[in-house]
Amino acid sequence: MENISMTTSERQVMRVIWAYPHSRSQEIIMRLENDFSWKPATIKTLLNRLKRKSLISMEKIDGKFYYNSLISEEEQLAVERQRLLSGICNTKQGQLLANLVEESRLSQKDISRLIGILEERRATAPEEVSCSCVKGQCRCAHHD
Repeated sequence: MENISMTTSERQVMRVIWAYPHSRSQEIIMRLENDFSWKPATIKTLLNRLKRKSLISMEKIDGKFYYNSLISEEEQLAVERQRLLSGICNTKQGQLLANLVEESRLSQKDISRLIGILEERRATAPEEVSCSCVKGQCRCAHHD
């Protein structure tokens, strides 16, 4: 999977484009400028950065600019999940997931799905997860 870097501000712009495909720049500006106190020039700069990163396309029709995403929100979330998990010790991933569950707003359906996934995983889960960090990146027993 491609390594796509996106800032928090760029992500806010992408969320509008994902929610409203083929949006004009003025529509994107209207949806963002009040909630984020961003000036139109700031939003246009973010659109240009996203275009340079090949995350969105821009089409000019009758003098108006229209934007579409070149990556789905699901694809971007997968990239971000992989980046997050690959950046921490394997032995700390379970705690990270537990913290995410504790801090997330979850519906009954979400909770049932999580329980189902965990029950499935329990059948093949190792007793203990091994550290895969480079020496000096963590203080696991693996490095003692």
